[in-house]
Amino acid sequence: MSEGTVLGASLIRAPERGVWRLGKAKDPCKYTYISPEDDSRSGGSRWSLVSYGTLYCASELDGCFAEALAPFRVAPELRAVIGDDWQQQAYMPPGHLPRDWRTRHTLVRLRPDEEARFLDVDDEQTLLTLSAELKEQLERLGVDSLTQECTQGPDRRVTRLISAWAIAQRTQQQGRLIHGIAYRSRFGLRQCWAVFSDVELEEIESQPIWPETEGLRTVAEEYGLTIR
Repeated sequence: MSEGTVLGASLIRAPERGVWRLGKAKDPCKYTYISPEDDSRSGGSRWSLVSYGTLYCASELDGCFAEALAPFRVAPELRAVIGDDWQQQAYMPPGHLPRDWRTRHTLVRLRPDEEARFLDVDDEQTLLTLSAELKEQLERLGVDSLTQECTQGPDRRVTRLISAWAIAQRTQQQGRLIHGIAYRSRFGLRQCWAVFSDVELEEIESQPIWPETEGLRTVAEEYGLTIR
């Protein structure tokens, strides 16, 4: 639900209870930056920039697991081809989540500052506004107008343009107007949040990841993974 607008773009708050972050156990709240070399490449982190990092979070635990476990999925046709070979070589079977993955990661619930507002890139009016604001830059990337296919697509130069625009927006007092990006995951359209690195965050709780952790089994079944 929109909490305000800027130049016709929708801004929303994070949930009052906070958002979940799945990160490395040693430093779960480490922000993601990109290198200057990656800035002009189509790959890399979706919303991160060179000068501003992002912390990737989700409203619910299954959103965290859906994003993090996507690389472990194995297509059924590929599983049939390589399954026997892997067993003969004593490799871990396809679609199995290593036990040490759980021990190397942890979950943290964070609450952004109550004044923080996030750019809702799934809102149609927001996409129309951004299409106009970024018209010249988008045309150079071969994009006529922004759609949800663009924000969820593989060309991260497009999404990083949006982040750069959001960071540049200021209040009349020159304070930060937009504090991150609210977006839907490519995996089940779960609600996710990219929090910019200068946003104040309060840690509410943390917990280890067990096989029975809420959301883990749901995503594992969805992806056809075996949890160890």
